[in-house]
Amino acid sequence: MKTPRVLVFVLSWVFIGVAHAAQPSSNDISARVFNSADITVQQLKPGEWQSLTFDSERWDTAKLHEKKAHAGRLKAPVAGKYYIFANITWETPIGSGVFALRLRLNGKTVIAEQSVPNTAVPFRISLSAGTVYALGVGDYIEVQVFQQSGSPLLIRHIEATSPEFGMAKIP
Repeated sequence: MKTPRVLVFVLSWVFIGVAHAAQPSSNDISARVFNSADITVQQLKPGEWQSLTFDSERWDTAKLHEKKAHAGRLKAPVAGKYYIFANITWETPIGSGVFALRLRLNGKTVIAEQSVPNTAVPFRISLSAGTVYALGVGDYIEVQVFQQSGSPLLIRHIEATSPEFGMAKIP
């Protein structure tokens, strides 16, 4: 009889361990949002940037995305270091110009940016910007874009790729 008791104890312990591992962590403070359609971006003048909005959530564990009030922002609910990123893909570019993507803190400070010249090659241009940054309670991040191609262009909706925006608190 001792062998079955030990086996039951071991199986119970494994089951409890698996059940515990499947529970969401209370330390998981993260969100990943996206826009479910293409976004038109007009040609902008140097110094002008267009803020993007995001109408859908892949997840939001701690109400970082205020979809109705501020659809273009992710807000830190607690202070700490966060990994923050954005990905976009421009439609096939035309002519010449510059394409850029940046992350902006509290409507003022640029904390990450990527820009590329248009090479007039008929390929889509994908941009990603990411950083680790210390945020205070209530600090928010927004995604902005710039394009100077000579005409309006689209940021393409591509499933799980563009346009995407997220942040996660680092333990």
